[in-house]
Amino acid sequence: MNVLRTTLAAAAALVIAAPATWAQEEAAAAPENKSRQIEVTVLGMSCPFCAYGLEKKLKKLDGVEDLEIVLQTGLATITLKDDADISNDLLKKAVKDAGFEVAKVTRNFESEFADFDRKP
Repeated sequence: MNVLRTTLAAAAALVIAAPATWAQEEAAAAPENKSRQIEVTVLGMSCPFCAYGLEKKLKKLDGVEDLEIVLQTGLATITLKDDADISNDLLKKAVKDAGFEVAKVTRNFESEFADFDRKP
């Protein structure tokens, strides 16, 4: 009876530990996302047409490879081409030209431009 309990306990421990091990192996095998991104927090967007207008302005900037805008949070995530970068002034101008205001700019890479956070 003790052998059965020990065997069942070991099997249960293996089943519980296995998913964590699989997840670790998958994470190790997944390629790292090293794309250069700029997150711009935009104030004043209230509808899909707002997001579309902003998208048109931001996609015109040199160096933009991809763009995702989340209307609910006002967050525009810009994925850049290779070693491209966009100054805070250009970002602010594009957002202003679309009719909105920049609250924050954050980069996931080293840049000559400092991150920007508008203080109230």
